[in-house]
Amino acid sequence: MEYGIVGLIVFALVGLLVKKRTKKRNQRNKKDYQNWNIELLNALEWKRFEEVIARYYELIGYRSEVTRMGADGGVDVVLYQQGVQTPAIIIQCKSWSNKVGVKAIRELYGVMAGEGIEYGVFATTSGYTQEAIDWADGKRLQLMNGDDFITAFNQLPEDQKIQLLQFATSGEYTTPSCPSCDTKMIQRTATKGKSAGSVFWGCTNYPRCKQTFKMT
Repeated sequence: MEYGIVGLIVFALVGLLVKKRTKKRNQRNKKDYQNWNIELLNALEWKRFEEVIARYYELIGYRSEVTRMGADGGVDVVLYQQGVQTPAIIIQCKSWSNKVGVKAIRELYGVMAGEGIEYGVFATTSGYTQEAIDWADGKRLQLMNGDDFITAFNQLPEDQKIQLLQFATSGEYTTPSCPSCDTKMIQRTATKGKSAGSVFWGCTNYPRCKQTFKMT
């Protein structure tokens, strides 16, 4: 029992040390951005990207809620006109390096139909396949890619642009959040199997939560 307690304490201390090192690394790498660019957009972890999208639409007049709507939790942001309780727009966010295919667009459109919401936005840091673009054509769907958002963010009034930049780069904005526990993840090193020695993102609540992300 004593060895078990000691092991847990050591594991916790190692986790805190790695988290502190990650925070210091983020502080060293943090840049004083004056304008939005694709480098910054791609550096945002998936949850911060969603939050930035929600904040942007607030700045242009909507009320936003970060949520999980649909059978697979596929919708990330719901927008409302001010003073109106019925959703006006739903947004699906994907911080991906690969192009978004037609399947994801169809799923968003299915949620729109199921929830009775007339307009949808798909937001990604990358782009879309031609099949996805063709399928969305003529529908009440807007496909926004990384370049679209860079342009939109930089066209905000200067004070709002700076506000959005400061919000985006506050704290550990590059460290991914665990989608199950809503906590910042830490770097871990695999010790067994074919991946032994490889570094990955792991949840701080391991072993209760075994969520992982590949390092990019």
